[in-house]
Amino acid sequence: MKKVVLAFAGLLAVFAAACVTINVYFPEAAAEQAADRIIDKVRGEPTDESGAYLVAPVTRAEPLLVAAARKSMSFVIADANAQGAVDFDKPSPKKTALENSLANRFPQLKPFFDTGAIGVNETGAIEIRDRNLVPLKDRNSLLQLVNAQNNDWDALYAEIANLNGHPEWVDSIRRTFASRWVAKADAGWWYKEGGSWKQK
Repeated sequence: MKKVVLAFAGLLAVFAAACVTINVYFPEAAAEQAADRIIDKVRGEPTDESGAYLVAPVTRAEPLLVAAARKSMSFVIADANAQGAVDFDKPSPKKTALENSLANRFPQLKPFFDTGAIGVNETGAIEIRDRNLVPLKDRNSLLQLVNAQNNDWDALYAEIANLNGHPEWVDSIRRTFASRWVAKADAGWWYKEGGSWKQK
């Protein structure tokens, strides 16, 4: 009987650890939804009556085993995120200021996206793709705009990660935003993939 109790206790511990591990994984679907909202805000996309940006929801099916483990252990262990739920839209004065700065600067960058002079690379950073498409008198100001925009994006990714208590998520957040920028890019805009420029 003692062996059965010990075996059950061991199994319970394994399941509990599995549940905790599941909940600390990077929540990519939630990050994509937040990325879409923020990118739309920066680009000045239309909103509904409540001010929410009009984006299609991102949904992903949860793996069957993960769902089963979560349900079967819900009576044993509290959700690991209960102490501080993940919320990529969690506000802060710094986050708001960064989003506003990005949005205010974007109209100056958009013509260069449209001409193909600049594009987005795999990390979500803006790069000058073809200097010949930029008038000589505008090259220095464009370089300053690109650097300022990239610095604000990096600071925003870090702020989102820190607000959620997971500074280690910065790279995952950056990759998510990069993929959503490509998905939401206008026809004719350029993006880097595998080290090569491609046109959408």
